[in-house]
Amino acid sequence: MVNEDPVKALKAALTDELHIDLKTNPIHCRMEETSLLIEGLVGKVSEKKRTLLKAMELAGSSGVIDRLRVRPASRMSDGEIKKHMMDALDEEQTLSGYDIKVEVNDGVIDIEGEVWSLSHKRIAGVLAWWIPGSRDVINSIEVKPPEDDNDDEIVDALRLVLEKDRLVDATSIRPRASNWTVILDGVACSETERAAAEDDAWYIWGVNEVINNITIEKGTAHENP
Repeated sequence: MVNEDPVKALKAALTDELHIDLKTNPIHCRMEETSLLIEGLVGKVSEKKRTLLKAMELAGSSGVIDRLRVRPASRMSDGEIKKHMMDALDEEQTLSGYDIKVEVNDGVIDIEGEVWSLSHKRIAGVLAWWIPGSRDVINSIEVKPPEDDNDDEIVDALRLVLEKDRLVDATSIRPRASNWTVILDGVACSETERAAAEDDAWYIWGVNEVINNITIEKGTAHENP
C-alpha cells in the first residue's frame, strides 16, 4: 500500500531504514504536482540507488523525479569530465567501433548510442562512474537487437568490470546475483579493495542491491607493499 504522505515517509526512511546521515548528505524531497521529487547530495552511489528505490516504493504510480547526485571524488569541469570519458571509451577495446555520444552537464554524464549487448552498455556506464568528477550517470545506450536481461547478464558484466578495476583482484571475488541483487563472496587484502568491489557492483546498470560478504585477509598476494 502506498503511504498517504510519501514525503514524510521518505524523510523517516532515510534515517531509520537507510541510515543516511542527513547532516553530511543533504537530501530534500517534496511533491511536484503528482510526482515525488528528490534532490540533494549523497556520498556513494549505493545511497542514491537505495533512496530512489525507497522513493519509488512510497510514491507508487505517482512516479519519482530524480535530482539526487553523488559527491564527486574530485572537482572537475564538464569539459575535463567529457575528455576523460571519451579517452576511456577509446581505450576500452570491447567498445571499439561503437559510436557512443557523451554529454556532460554539471557533472552528470549522459551517454547515448547503440551497442549489441547488455554487457557493453553496462561497461560504458561503469567507465562513466569511474571518472573522479562524475556526479551522476544517465545511461541511455540502446541494445540492438534487444536482449533479454537477467541475473546472469549482470554477473557476466560485473566479472568483466572487476577484471578491469586495478584496485581489485578479480580472481579472489565471487559474484552472483538473485532478482537484481548482487552477492559478493571472497577475500580482499584491505577495506579499500573490499569497498571498491562493492562500488563496482553498484555501478552496474540494473543492480538494485548489493550484499557484500567479502572478508579481509591482510598479506594476500594482491596487497601492495
